[in-house]
Amino acid sequence: MFPSAIEIWNQSTFLALNADAQSSALAITVARLLANGSVDLAAALLIVAWVRRGRGVRLALLDAGFSALIGLGIAQAIAANWYHPRPFEIGLGHQYLAHAAEASFPSDHGTLLFVLAVALLVRPAMRWLGAGLLLLGIMAAWSRIYLGVHFPLDMVGAFGVALVAGWVVRLAEGPLHRQAYPLLLSIYESSLRRLGLPRSVFPRDL
Repeated sequence: MFPSAIEIWNQSTFLALNADAQSSALAITVARLLANGSVDLAAALLIVAWVRRGRGVRLALLDAGFSALIGLGIAQAIAANWYHPRPFEIGLGHQYLAHAAEASFPSDHGTLLFVLAVALLVRPAMRWLGAGLLLLGIMAAWSRIYLGVHFPLDMVGAFGVALVAGWVVRLAEGPLHRQAYPLLLSIYESSLRRLGLPRSVFPRDL
């Protein structure tokens, strides 16, 4: 648990946001769609951007992917070394989404969506996608609290992890952009050529 004052705020805010017996079936359905589909939607958007846009966009997406790996690694390390129960484990509120009883802090869903958003928001050409992913992350965060599987601080912690991951990647930006990423892009573009995929659908080296 967090220190008592913080935990009191965490639990009271959770109860204010959590669905209850009077919540509409439509709201719960929408929340479930967001909770279960937000990561898939984010992945689809990133894939389309990767395939249809040029080299500069792909460099930004590689930054986002590398940031996501770091962020999820940090989140897993925190969860493995410090266990905070989920609301339903302590009998708090109402649960409307099936979930295993595992550490809640920080949220993996929140970490992934927020870290992708942060990584893209710092790239002027990709701020449109970063802003969209940030909005999607906020909606997914709300949905998982609303459905009773996360606390608000799980999402605050996820955003904090995203900031740290983004900072780490910015520190390593030089070597990544000079060495690692050009190699990955070369492998990708060589694969497109070998497969004979049309440039009209799979642009490269733009």
